[in-house]
Amino acid sequence: MQFELKFQVDHLNRSLSAVRKAMAHPAELLGSVGETLLRVNRDRHDAGLAPDGSKWKELSLMTLTEKRKGGPLNKTGRMLESFNYQASGDALVLGFDGATESLRATLHNSGTSPYVISAKKAKALKFGGIYRKRVNHPGLPKRQLVGLPDSDRRLVADVTFDYLSVILNRVR
Repeated sequence: MQFELKFQVDHLNRSLSAVRKAMAHPAELLGSVGETLLRVNRDRHDAGLAPDGSKWKELSLMTLTEKRKGGPLNKTGRMLESFNYQASGDALVLGFDGATESLRATLHNSGTSPYVISAKKAKALKFGGIYRKRVNHPGLPKRQLVGLPDSDRRLVADVTFDYLSVILNRVR
């Protein structure tokens, strides 16, 4: 006794070809991933959370007395405005543009050791209603701005799955 099975693989070949074509030029997929990661990182920042979900260290009383809108990270808004993504070729970069904003983000992301601030353009510094020629800054606490925790990895997998599902559904 024998069985003979014949497969029609046209649909499979068309599906695989569509996926190959999409993966050869992943800009659209990387753009979707970039938008998603940008949104969740901004939401965490607005909530004062590190990528792992832990709360950032509270602002010092001295900083709070300055009555800055949202604290030093949001004083001018330029740092968050410079937060974006770039998808090019097969790479996705999520980070901060500009040397100044990138440096600020790095300092806040990693924290700093104590340091001295000296007046450069004026005779004295004013902070918290106090005037001084020099101030011993206690350092910035680590307030991690960007990361890729497991929850973000799952989001990337979900976006990729959705993207490939759309591609495969077009083949039908």
